[in-house]
Amino acid sequence: LDTFVSRHVPALSRRAAGALCASGGVTVDGRPGTKGAALVTGAVIVVRVPDPARPTAEAGAGLVVVLERDDLVIVDKPAGQPTAPLTSQERGTLVNALLGRYPDLLDLGFGGLEPGIVHRLDNQTSGLVIAARRPQTFARLREVITAELLEKRYLAVVEDHALPPVGEVTAPVVPHERSARRVRVVPAERAEHGPRPATTRFRVVARAAGLALLEVEARRAARHQIRAHLASAGHPIVGDAVYGGAAHPALAARHALHASFVRWGG
Repeated sequence: LDTFVSRHVPALSRRAAGALCASGGVTVDGRPGTKGAALVTGAVIVVRVPDPARPTAEAGAGLVVVLERDDLVIVDKPAGQPTAPLTSQERGTLVNALLGRYPDLLDLGFGGLEPGIVHRLDNQTSGLVIAARRPQTFARLREVITAELLEKRYLAVVEDHALPPVGEVTAPVVPHERSARRVRVVPAERAEHGPRPATTRFRVVARAAGLALLEVEARRAARHQIRAHLASAGHPIVGDAVYGGAAHPALAARHALHASFVRWGG
């Protein structure tokens, strides 16, 4: 049900559709629908979409613009900054800064607290974030991401431990049943009928002092995918305490992951 609703109501992401189901905002044939409910032909689905919360524009907030076009903007998010606010009162996020410079983003894309945002980065991950400035651009880029045609590369510093020059991890990443702060990697051989696998590829760029600098590619880049995949392979990202990465005095509170490159065709 949540997948169906998110496909037919542009203002709702799948997560938002699931939350709306949980709050009773979606009915199927007059009865509250659960997000995992299977649908049958002829069912009458009613979706009551609440008025979206709107983030506050912060004029003059720091914003590093890498590419600006009339249909999109690409910015470099610093580590420690959330991509989007959790409430309309929150300040200091990338979205607040984007709206301060590009008010035309408001109500684009998923709208609400994520106007124009095509994809997100974790708070402590730095790097490139795309925001669409036109509805058709947002729709096209979401199609590109779904088809895994958006090439995304990252730089990561990991613990070496005899890391091969190149490698990949292919396995599904699912929510952790005991911690909302992390995800869990499911061995691919045990996920035949479960979530589809995600792939993280890497190559070693340099090595020093027991650490390795990697260039990482993850086209799907599900939540925490790179962090969890590398940790599952025995090479956690330095500074990533959630997944067992060792602290490093040069990093302060962040982990050593940076979204460095994006490219797509069409």
